[in-house]
Amino acid sequence: MTETLEAPATHRRVRVWFGAHPIADHTTDAEHAEQYEEAMRRRFASLRVTSEPVREDNPADSAER
Repeated sequence: MTETLEAPATHRRVRVWFGAHPIADHTTDAEHAEQYEEAMRRRFASLRVTSEPVREDNPADSAER
C-alpha cells in the first residue's frame, strides 16, 4: 500500500449533467458544495449530479473558481 502526500481537497466541484453535457458547473468550499449538491438534486431530480474534490495544486481546477 502506498501513501499519497497530497493535501486533502478543501473545495468541491458540483456539476449537473444533461447526458454527456454539463448544464451547471460550480466550485466552492466543501460545506457549501454539499448544500448546492442537495439543492441541484432536488431541482433536477431526473438528471445526474456529481460532486468531485478539487485539488489546490491543479491550476486547471483552480481557474474555474
